[in-house]
Amino acid sequence: MKAAEKYRRVFGSISHLKDQISWTTGLSNMVEFLVWEPQRILGISKKQYVRQIIEWAIHPELEGKNLEEVEQSVIKKLTLKMTEFEQLETYSTQMVGICNAREAIRRVKFFSEDYLNKEFDIFLSLCSDIYLDLFYQQFITFEPSGLWSTHGNSGIFESSTELKAMYMDNLAYNHQSNVLVANELKFSGKKNPDQLLKYCLMYEHLLEKGFIDKGAKFLLLFIGGNALEHNKQRLVDRELALCHKRAKKYQHLLRKELLEIVDHLEVASITWSSLIEFNNRYLAENDTCQVEQKLLQGFNQSLQSKSFMNLSL
Repeated sequence: MKAAEKYRRVFGSISHLKDQISWTTGLSNMVEFLVWEPQRILGISKKQYVRQIIEWAIHPELEGKNLEEVEQSVIKKLTLKMTEFEQLETYSTQMVGICNAREAIRRVKFFSEDYLNKEFDIFLSLCSDIYLDLFYQQFITFEPSGLWSTHGNSGIFESSTELKAMYMDNLAYNHQSNVLVANELKFSGKKNPDQLLKYCLMYEHLLEKGFIDKGAKFLLLFIGGNALEHNKQRLVDRELALCHKRAKKYQHLLRKELLEIVDHLEVASITWSSLIEFNNRYLAENDTCQVEQKLLQGFNQSLQSKSFMNLSL
């Protein structure tokens, strides 16, 4: 049985992007992220962590010691290492090494793009349809109608779609308006050199598998520390030039069918600071319930606490 089949049997699946995913799934996706990326919690890779424990346990100085004595020695050395790599200032530079729970949380909360992605997944799944209509109408034209459904890069999405060619960050889909928005989140970095073409590959895959409807408008929205260049053709030409240079590796991105989707694609960007400003305007100009007020204000506060908002990265 394939891994995707095992996942679907245990956790369920979706058959179309219009399927609604509960915001509580975002919490399990957080756990999923940490389970698959234990380095975020341990400070080093799991293999390195295990090797370090073994090296301490078999050190010549412990020869002839009983289990309890070996255990106490390893715990002492582990505690010392954790103390050595802990930082006590919010935005202190991260050091590679075994960390304790407090340092692990600091690194994830303030420095991790992956963690930000999971926060965004939960945020977007709780936003009202009115909010999402107004937010996305800044970048793409569509008639606001129906429910928005949002999907993070989770096991449910991966196992349902079996999309293996690329990883997305977050998708927002309005079935009645037939609009698909791919939210590509950047902590402070630049877009990947083949990112537009890969998202077109994703669009093609979702269409072929019946997860979106034919003719769906397609927006790739970059949200990051800096605004992206808005000339789509220039961006695409650079990506195509890269692919032609390494045609053997990128031949799957040079197909005629994919280039037709590129023509259909719309590209836009917004900074995190501008998103915060939009949220503030939305709260000031709309009669929102207390729950949505807390949602937007809380997400703004989380964004403002990130390292890229407080350091020159």
